[in-house]
Amino acid sequence: MKNIFLFILLSLIVVSCSSNEEPVTKKKVDPTGEIISIETLFDTDDFQDKAHKEILEELKICSSFQKDTSNYLEPACSPRFFKVFQMNEKINVKNAFLVQIKSKVGGIKLRRFLAFVRERGELVKCNAFVANLIAKIRTKNGYDDLVLRFNDNVEGDIIFYNCLFSWDGFKYVFKTVVAIEGYENGELWRQRIKAELKDSVSKEIYKTLQKNEMIL
Repeated sequence: MKNIFLFILLSLIVVSCSSNEEPVTKKKVDPTGEIISIETLFDTDDFQDKAHKEILEELKICSSFQKDTSNYLEPACSPRFFKVFQMNEKINVKNAFLVQIKSKVGGIKLRRFLAFVRERGELVKCNAFVANLIAKIRTKNGYDDLVLRFNDNVEGDIIFYNCLFSWDGFKYVFKTVVAIEGYENGELWRQRIKAELKDSVSKEIYKTLQKNEMIL
């Protein structure tokens, strides 16, 4: 992986950006759609919709009786640990939704991102990622494309792969790598991939994500 990463470093256009994450913003882009940047802080005590707690309890991934939000091993059904997103605005959130899980919950050190749909009355997991949702891109079919950030450790340096996923009717599928990021001297750097390298680089990074069990 290190050789691949060095190849990327020499081949990509470097674009600097601030280390501070921007709040939720919206802007129009062509031809894909509206980009909605997302930052999940897990800093509230109430869900936006009471149905969010109900579906988490149904999944049994949290405790209905736990009140201690400092207990990560037996997490409460609280927005301090879980963030629920509607998968499609035309579908009731109880029947199709996304869940961002805070790092350290259940003893897993990184954030996880899950997708569920209801089939024959039961909630079925259609995707599981060890990743952080950082953006949605509006689509005509109502199922937003997702930009997920994955972590990798390259010889002691933490690298982020921002990857695009699209809904295929059954699950979210990998499309391409959008950008590669990392930190140097406390500042976040970003490298966008040249068009002629995008396919080959995306294939290698997808293999890395599978090998590291970041896509389940």
